[in-house]
Amino acid sequence: MLVFSALAAGIAAAQGDARAQASAILAALAKRPDAQRIAEASIAKANDALRRADQQRAAGDQARGAHLEQTALEWATASELLDKAATAEKQLSQVQTRATELETKVFRAQALVEQTVARRARAEEALRKLDEKGVKP
Repeated sequence: MLVFSALAAGIAAAQGDARAQASAILAALAKRPDAQRIAEASIAKANDALRRADQQRAAGDQARGAHLEQTALEWATASELLDKAATAEKQLSQVQTRATELETKVFRAQALVEQTVARRARAEEALRKLDEKGVKP
């Protein structure tokens, strides 16, 4: 009987953790307008699951309440991942833009170097021809 009580207490603590974790994630996302916009649907589903969990627990159905809190945690976690993915995509876009800018600069620098090398070669050729004719610069 003591083991059963400890097990029941552990399950109750884990259920509370799911609700607390979901609430913490949702609170963190609420502070970020971009996250709210990006994960609007999944945030709404997480909040709805928490609301329904409250209703089930109030009606005395602890098991369904716990399942709904776990569902809310899953939706909140999905919302958090959507936000992280969107942030990573934004950073990737910035890095790609910067890389494109740098590639353009490198291409232009290479073209300038090639032009300079070509000018030097033409000048050396002109100087060689003048030396062959005996004309001193």
